[in-house]
Amino acid sequence: MTTPQPAAGEPAVTTWTRLEPRTRRADLSPAVEARIADPFWLLARQWQFGEFQGEDAGSPVLARIDAEAARFTRYRSGADGRPSVELEPGAPLEAVVEREPADQAVDLRWSAETGQQFFRLLTEHGAAALRPQVLARYPLPATAPEPADESTRGYLLIMAGRAPDGRPLLAACAADRLVAEIEVPDTLVGPVQTAVAAWLDWLDVPARPNDPAPGYLLQLPGILEPMPGEREQRPPWPPPEALPLVSVPGLEGPAWQPDRLEYRFAVAAAHTDREVVLSAAEYDGDRLDWYHLDHDPGRTLYAEPAAERVVRTVLPTPVGYPGMPSTRFWELEDGDVNLGAVGARTADLARIVLLEYGTVYANDHFLVPLDLPLGSVTRIRSLVVTDTFGVQTLVPAAPGGRGWSLFRPSTRTGEASDTDLLVLPPTNGITLHSDPVEEVQLLRDELANLGWAVERTVTDAIGRPTSRERSAAVAQEPAPRATGPGVPADRYTLASPVPEHWVPLVPRPADGRPDRVRLHRTPLQRAGPDGTPGRVTGHSRFLEWRPDPENPDQLVELAIPEEEFGRSGVRLVRQWQLARWHDGSVHLWLGRSRHLGGGGAAGGLRFDTVSGMPDSTQDDS
Repeated sequence: MTTPQPAAGEPAVTTWTRLEPRTRRADLSPAVEARIADPFWLLARQWQFGEFQGEDAGSPVLARIDAEAARFTRYRSGADGRPSVELEPGAPLEAVVEREPADQAVDLRWSAETGQQFFRLLTEHGAAALRPQVLARYPLPATAPEPADESTRGYLLIMAGRAPDGRPLLAACAADRLVAEIEVPDTLVGPVQTAVAAWLDWLDVPARPNDPAPGYLLQLPGILEPMPGEREQRPPWPPPEALPLVSVPGLEGPAWQPDRLEYRFAVAAAHTDREVVLSAAEYDGDRLDWYHLDHDPGRTLYAEPAAERVVRTVLPTPVGYPGMPSTRFWELEDGDVNLGAVGARTADLARIVLLEYGTVYANDHFLVPLDLPLGSVTRIRSLVVTDTFGVQTLVPAAPGGRGWSLFRPSTRTGEASDTDLLVLPPTNGITLHSDPVEEVQLLRDELANLGWAVERTVTDAIGRPTSRERSAAVAQEPAPRATGPGVPADRYTLASPVPEHWVPLVPRPADGRPDRVRLHRTPLQRAGPDGTPGRVTGHSRFLEWRPDPENPDQLVELAIPEEEFGRSGVRLVRQWQLARWHDGSVHLWLGRSRHLGGGGAAGGLRFDTVSGMPDSTQDDS
């Protein structure tokens, strides 16, 4: 404070008294306490903390946004170079990406239940006399393929002979072969066709699209028109790759990469002057969002322009979140979130930056709402802000490259995109998940110098999860030893037995380069009843237990790069997912996901052991 000024011409001495935010006591707690006294004391504390200090600036009151939003119209699954297809508009993107083909999603329970429904409709429309012909033409198998437990075998024994197999029955209806294959009398053709139409409606099969001209696929330049009868003039409907009631991929194929244990896909949208391709090279199947997509300016999926201009004038609002510090001294914050109690070490740079933003700079930001069409990529053309003094300011875009890039997709090189893009993928916020129908753990075994793929749970023939730990044949019992004079008591073992659901992943150099190592799935060898060694195969879809099309006697090669899972291990899960889309439609699909967990493992594999000798002389080489 200052003393009153004297009259002009009189000598004066001016003195100042400063209020210092410090105390001479050893205890600092009184200085930071919010003690309550008279109103002047309350105002003084606010003045000490700078609440009455004004700034020569205005607050934003209006924001005018001029943007261009383009919808995603093209989709490509898998690696670069595969053809792109039209993106399905009426389904969430995670369903399009994660869904598995019909031959992997279908099971015998689906076939039995759909066959039962067909029998009900035949009876309802007066064609119950044809049930024996249908059952004989499309029978369910009475024996369950492995893996199968007692309940699975019992289910198939009960259903065989009582319900037809719905999968070949659907194929016959799709190709209009049912009437001829079961030899329907003329008097029952009408009721059978009515029952088939009702069955397809129950399966939620859409109406057949308008058929193109016959031979349309072979009327392209350079392709000869076949002789009459060499190809189908009317393709079956539904197509063979479809599976009613379940979402399955079409001509685009699956996006799962077996060797990389992740999904890979790309989507594209076209503005009026350019095409935007966003690719996801490492989507693990867990909650698809905008940050999985990277801008790929060097690619094209041949998307047609489908853009709309969006111009909005909105009210900016201050950013707020739970635990945000209040700007007023005497205002109490919500105690549910205490950012001051969050600890951070000197090396936790990301946590330190986040806490500093949340406690110091959060009230410097404003939120501008903007409604955009779902499944679009938006380019902001301009942003004009009007403050309380009526001054209009054109806000430029944040610099790209290594600058501020929140909510802006990165490029495939890892840097932020130079193009101002706001990505709103057509994803679903809430998805229901079933219990895992398949679970595999990838573990590292440092002692044996290999990896293990442990089949914890696999899917049986009727779609139920079954435990491989209970069904797998653990190590065979050793053969009885010969006893008698002259027979040594020691026994040599070439390799110790391993449970058959533990699949070795043997490291080998890739392309002859020791710096690139891949872990090859290698089936175990086990002696049969006659002593001949045989190959032990598993049942997990993750491990690709299927014959090689070019060499049916061999399995498809599966080589996983060693950088895909470290000492922490990887957990792979297949499970059913159900989601309701914004138009009310329901989507069911079978998808995969990858998670961390499992750690290291010791499979107990040992070579060249001799049993019966003292431990000091045992050979573990």
